[in-house]
Amino acid sequence: MTRYEHLTQQFRTAVRVGGGGVAAACHASVRVLPVQRAAIVIDENEAGVQPWFASDEVAAWVEAMQATAGEGPAVDAVATGLPVAAADLTGTRERWPEFAAALARTHSSGALIAVPLRLGAVRVGALDLYRDAPGPLDTRMIAAGMHVADLIAEQLAPICALDREIPGQAPHWLDRPLASRVIHQAAGMIVAQLDVGVREAYVRLRAYAFGHAMSLSEVAAQVVARRIRLDGPE
Repeated sequence: MTRYEHLTQQFRTAVRVGGGGVAAACHASVRVLPVQRAAIVIDENEAGVQPWFASDEVAAWVEAMQATAGEGPAVDAVATGLPVAAADLTGTRERWPEFAAALARTHSSGALIAVPLRLGAVRVGALDLYRDAPGPLDTRMIAAGMHVADLIAEQLAPICALDREIPGQAPHWLDRPLASRVIHQAAGMIVAQLDVGVREAYVRLRAYAFGHAMSLSEVAAQVVARRIRLDGPE
């Protein structure tokens, strides 16, 4: 059995034991790779990269900051189709200034590599893998992460195909998390309030969140609850 065959067996066993789904795949990634946490994010067109599941609160915070800033390793990984690494999360200001500014509020540290989730030529998201200690990630670990990302993408393929054929009928594996649903709902409300396009609505949401030191999901929840309107005074 080759190293990758063994890794495949370990990962699939861990997913099965974990009950299947995004959460199980995320936790399985941590179990079979030399990382301390992981997250799975999906590219949602105009909304950009949105977190689907994180293995712990630290990863969840970092993913929320990427979604709010609209930039970061996962965003670049989806855009380029290549793994994108941040050897030190505290030193990302030059490459991703808004992401770095948002991270500074969370006191996050360590290293992160984002590996694209690909269905053929289509990049549907990324697998983000975290190390507690900053420093470059070795090629062996990156290759293993890419292999696990491909295994996750294999599970996504038939589900995404079903969702294209019958929108809204994809199984629970790809169910949109509550935060993501709220963000889309808030964007729809802004479209109606401001008479702007969908893409502009997400830009307004993101700008408000960044300007008020809030996450994108926090602002969206406030918009849906009608506590924030972006067409008038706060």
